[in-house]
Amino acid sequence: MKRKIVTSAVVLLSSLFLTACGSKEYLKDIKAEKYVTLGAYTGIEAAVAKMEVPEGTVEQYISDNFLAPMAEKKPVTGRAVQEGDVANIDFVGYQDGVAFDGGTGTDYDLTIGSGQFIDGFEEGLIGANVGEKRSLHLSFPDPYNGNPDLSGQPVVFEVTINSISENVNPELTDELVKKLGEAGYNIGGSKTKQELTDWVSNLYEQSVESTYENEVETALASTIMERCTFKELPDEMIARYTESIENNMNARAASLGMTLVQYMQLYQGLDEPGYRAAFEEQGVRMAKQYVMYQAIADREGLAPTKEEIAEETSALMTLYGYASEEELKRSVDMESLEEDLMRKKVVAFLKENGSIHEP
Repeated sequence: MKRKIVTSAVVLLSSLFLTACGSKEYLKDIKAEKYVTLGAYTGIEAAVAKMEVPEGTVEQYISDNFLAPMAEKKPVTGRAVQEGDVANIDFVGYQDGVAFDGGTGTDYDLTIGSGQFIDGFEEGLIGANVGEKRSLHLSFPDPYNGNPDLSGQPVVFEVTINSISENVNPELTDELVKKLGEAGYNIGGSKTKQELTDWVSNLYEQSVESTYENEVETALASTIMERCTFKELPDEMIARYTESIENNMNARAASLGMTLVQYMQLYQGLDEPGYRAAFEEQGVRMAKQYVMYQAIADREGLAPTKEEIAEETSALMTLYGYASEEELKRSVDMESLEEDLMRKKVVAFLKENGSIHEP
């Protein structure tokens, strides 16, 4: 399933951190009411369904992230390759009968269903027995960033199954949790299996709550924006919000060991011109949303106080481990921080003066 580009308040977090220097426009540099004529913004209804952590999610996370890396590989005999097996293979890829660069491997352990190879490769090995050779007639995706010359091209992989094994996860025990901590895994300081389970469960609960709050904000903001009239916003302001969206997507890609181009192709189905156009469109929308928030804040007296700014600064210092406020300010865009505090106050006001209910 393709994930839509996120343009909620979460995206702005990446813009708190300083990027390239240059002239940028902030909300403080303009008079918001010159760019937006507000419509009604109180008494707004938002129908948003409450969310719950799906059953089994916590257990699956623990299995994938903590048990699977500690799994023991055991040989399999007497049956063919199944989903989830580790097939040790030799393979050669041919294009028009000629072996192509990067398409050959020997004694390669491939977990079936891991998605390491192009579509159809792993599925094509299911049902094969040890010693069996298979010819897989496939096509590379288009585009294919690993080798653009192969984009969309039909190829044939000749594959030999050398052996089959399966990964057997260990049991989650207090001793295993201790080993995970010693190995440097992020387990939230857990010392026992119950503490680890509770920690992961809490992470998901926070995620669900955050997603719900973002959806409430999106519903309220969208309705209010439809009632507003906007004038053309400064190009520099739009560029700053667009950059914050790109920064966020770059961070997501990096966390998965991917480039932005790879991430956007895989999760959004967009090539570079496509995602840059999408970033620009969403940057315009985000700029309008924040100008609207600023206009409401000006009218309702919701500007962040010095005390609130100091409290947020202290929280960021603790969260990111800055030794001093000066060190924080060298990395954090304080103007964006104040804008985000303003947003939070306005959203709280809209919720208090609106009607949030189940659909």
